[in-house]
Amino acid sequence: MEIKINTGFRNAKGWKDSEKRSEHVLDRMVLRGIGGSNIRDAVTKGGKTIRKDGSIVARYRWFKVVYREFRVKDSRKIYPITVMEV
Repeated sequence: MEIKINTGFRNAKGWKDSEKRSEHVLDRMVLRGIGGSNIRDAVTKGGKTIRKDGSIVARYRWFKVVYREFRVKDSRKIYPITVMEV
């Protein structure tokens, strides 16, 4: 199954604060030196917990990624919400 990381929430329908989310996650990624490949590793290899609001927390190495996941046909679309250090 293909994984697509989408840090541009501007394209996500139904998210009222989509532009702020996009800026937030990109700022957090730059501050912590985390790239798209690191997020992909966290999603595929990290330990996961599901929060009450339906978002997923993936813990991997020195950081955690909070994201939402949508499955469309043969792909998993990952929308990161925030990135934080463990």
